[in-house]
Amino acid sequence: MKMYLHIEPFERIKSGEKKIECRLHDEKRRQIKVGDVIEFMSRETGDTIEKEVAALHVFSTFKEMFEKFPEEFINNVYQYYTQEDEKENGVIAIEFK
Repeated sequence: MKMYLHIEPFERIKSGEKKIECRLHDEKRRQIKVGDVIEFMSRETGDTIEKEVAALHVFSTFKEMFEKFPEEFINNVYQYYTQEDEKENGVIAIEFK
């Protein structure tokens, strides 16, 4: 599976500082299993890295997820996702090895 990232989170994953990626728990993300390898691609540079999925954490809302993983807090997560999508799909925190 391929996922696109802006340069800042891409570089943080690449360095090992960021160990969790948060997304909507939509149809695409429901296919992810522990042990899968995700290819992350920088939107700006086209560079790629691969990370193995160590764990999956599903939540009803971003608020719930940020309570468990405060280091992943995004000031305005709704610039990327609508509240309607959040309500319909829930959210997932994908943890890497």
